[in-house]
Amino acid sequence: MNILELCLSPALGGLELYPFRSSQFLSKTDTVVAMIHPKGRLKSVFEKAGLPFITETACFRPLPLAAARRVAAVIDRTAIDAVHVHWGKDFPLAALSKWFSRRKPRLIYTRQMKITRSKNDLYHTFLYGQMDQMLTITDKLADEAKEFLNPRDAQKVSRLYYGVEVPRRILSRTERIEMRRSLGIDETVFLAGLFGRIEEEKGQYLLVDAIGSAKVADRAISGLIVGHAMREDHLMELKRRVEERGIQQRIAFQSFVDQPQDWMQICDCVVLATHEETFGLVLAEAMRAGIAVIGSNRGGVPEIITHEKTGLMFRSGDSEDLYRCLRRLEEDPGFRARLAAAGKEKADRFFDPDAHYRILRHCMAGGSDAFQRA
Repeated sequence: MNILELCLSPALGGLELYPFRSSQFLSKTDTVVAMIHPKGRLKSVFEKAGLPFITETACFRPLPLAAARRVAAVIDRTAIDAVHVHWGKDFPLAALSKWFSRRKPRLIYTRQMKITRSKNDLYHTFLYGQMDQMLTITDKLADEAKEFLNPRDAQKVSRLYYGVEVPRRILSRTERIEMRRSLGIDETVFLAGLFGRIEEEKGQYLLVDAIGSAKVADRAISGLIVGHAMREDHLMELKRRVEERGIQQRIAFQSFVDQPQDWMQICDCVVLATHEETFGLVLAEAMRAGIAVIGSNRGGVPEIITHEKTGLMFRSGDSEDLYRCLRRLEEDPGFRARLAAAGKEKADRFFDPDAHYRILRHCMAGGSDAFQRA
């Protein structure tokens, strides 16, 4: 099977890394053509891995006719059987490319963001009419999509959780201590890690405020913030917030890392503080690494965390509630270990990448009988 993985997003986060991982996995059995933005941050990831790709840009995204004709030519020239699109802004391009192409490949749309309004007008009816299957990453997103699509297209919606790899290796105690020391963090301190793009909606400031509360209460809790800053001025604001609370020795910053699960292993827990995350990939990654997790209680997080069984949830946007969760895990190592073990068992069962890509490939080949709600 010949597959086109299409993602022209210039950013680099969970959404963009998914087509990269899909390309890696599917290329084991199929011929994969990856099409990415020529100046996007995803390009360096493909280059470093030695994966082939081609580049494309699209102007006037609501109706990118010129780009669609170019992509259609690629589809016909390389005999593409299935187009897999990821970024919402690329969907019109993918739909028009299929319409222009002679081959009419299957169009599979992995929807990672919520749909907030009706898609029942003529324009969207045409676009979604080109779609063969929409795969959402949570049941919540699937229900929202079915609500806003017309009945014919709503029947094409199924939920497929992300596939998440286990850590490439388990770090030794010595390695974990050395990594902590490189950040100026003592091995005895309770460390909460937050992984993701550094921007306001990701809620890094909530962890900063929670660590500030820990200092006031004289609790030995520190934070590690890992990620690429989308705006340098926001990173500076975040660091000023750290200074204002006098917790410079309790917060370490680390830019984007290639192997986040290595860094997760030096943490006592991993926090997802996004106001409303559609899924929470870092939670699943941490759970598969055997690390306890804390997440905000909105979006898709309640499908990943069962409160007090596979992790803890705090009220979205409430730094004091986050602090209470951190303190609970810091004060009770046995409870923390039980959460981590139960979380790993759940993640191993629901987020296995082999099962994920087996279903995805089956869908690309025309099957639709492999989907079940958990």
